[in-house]
Amino acid sequence: MGLECKACGASLPNQATTCPACGAEVPPLAPKKTKLLPLAAFMLIVILVIQAYMNKPEPEAVEPAPAAETVAP
Repeated sequence: MGLECKACGASLPNQATTCPACGAEVPPLAPKKTKLLPLAAFMLIVILVIQAYMNKPEPEAVEPAPAAETVAP
């Protein structure tokens, strides 16, 4: 994807500082800001939730009490 001169609309090379067609100055591109902090916070929360779920003790099965033996009279 090529850049275009805002003054004349000519195609610009990626590293151009001036337009080769009209000589207009090309403003430098601002670096894209990454949203790394929100992504890292989200991943930390997901990991903590998974860890809490994995460490949750399973409910113990309640065994029925032994049946009382009846003695015939």
